[in-house]
Amino acid sequence: MDTFTEDSGGEQFADGQNNRDLRVSLDVRDQDTRQDTQFDTNRLDALKQNPADERYRRIDLPGAPERERGTAGGGSWFNRTTRRVLLAALLLIVLGAVAPFAWNYLQSYESTDDAQIDGHIDPLSSRINGTVIRVHAEDDDRVKAGELLVEIDPRDYEVAVAQAKAQLELALAQVASAKQDYAAALANVRQGDAANFKAQRDAQRFAVLLDRRVVAQNEYDQYIATARVDAAKVDSSREAAGSALKTIAAREADADAARAALDQALLNLSYTKIYAPANGIVGKRSVELGSRIEPGQTLMFVTETDEIWVTANFKETQLARMHRGQKATIHIDTFGRNYQGYVKNLPGASGDRFSLLPSENATGNYVKVVQRLPVRIDIDVGQDPEHLLHPGMSVEPSVWLR
Repeated sequence: MDTFTEDSGGEQFADGQNNRDLRVSLDVRDQDTRQDTQFDTNRLDALKQNPADERYRRIDLPGAPERERGTAGGGSWFNRTTRRVLLAALLLIVLGAVAPFAWNYLQSYESTDDAQIDGHIDPLSSRINGTVIRVHAEDDDRVKAGELLVEIDPRDYEVAVAQAKAQLELALAQVASAKQDYAAALANVRQGDAANFKAQRDAQRFAVLLDRRVVAQNEYDQYIATARVDAAKVDSSREAAGSALKTIAAREADADAARAALDQALLNLSYTKIYAPANGIVGKRSVELGSRIEPGQTLMFVTETDEIWVTANFKETQLARMHRGQKATIHIDTFGRNYQGYVKNLPGASGDRFSLLPSENATGNYVKVVQRLPVRIDIDVGQDPEHLLHPGMSVEPSVWLR
């Protein structure tokens, strides 16, 4: 607004008049509009004392901020309110459209941060006693299956092998001797059978001659006695042959025992060298050169790298729709990347059942606690070619239920 005009007794006030000129009372303006008026101090004081009087209310200059704000502010407030209502309505519509999809997505998987990578950790122990003469692995060394790790002094076991071989040779010689004795016994049986056959025939002939009274009784009795003696000799020979056969069995048993002793000696000799059971990483080595070790003593551990999996401890309320074969996404905290896998097996019991002191809910006060059950999730083959995943790493698996 460029100018402001006020009609008072036919006089107009142009632009440029100050507030002092505009605040002149109406009585002064009625006396003489064409002369220069003097500002009445008393009326000015009265005007200041009674600012509520509508007649002496301050006249705003053109473009006064208060009046413009009052007029424009009402429209601006209405516009802002309308805009906010429209935005809120639009937001509700968008949320209503997205909510079903978001709900379906949240219901399509189960996840937990109570999970870690697991694997086989093989303890290497000695099966014999002895003195360590070489150790071929240090902590954190990568080893392959069948690689030599520890050597024990083999000299005592080499001597034991030599003794077992000598015992086996002796047992085999005794078996051969027993077989020869048995063959001789069989020959004696055949000889006795031949003599017995002749004696029995002579006894039969002399019995006929005795009936005809051709021979004397004493001569007949002599042939009968000879026949009986030969028959007894045959029985004795047969018993001796049977004993020789059993001797062979005993000698063969001794040979088998000697052979088993030799096998055991050879095994003990082979135990002087300890090999890696699988591909993995050596850890917690406790054996040193010159150590005297005993059977069952753990020397080191080998963490297998070829077979690893994820143990995810899901709450029991998360297992209702979970089953074997479902796909899973595994986020590895160490590398910040995702791996793909699948549910291998569901647990047979909660972790509480396998603890050293499981809870006894039938005694004392009972407090219901949501149990967690370990679910095995296998990682798809080929996703860890460099074997960077190790047991104990924290992961966050998500099992896709749909």
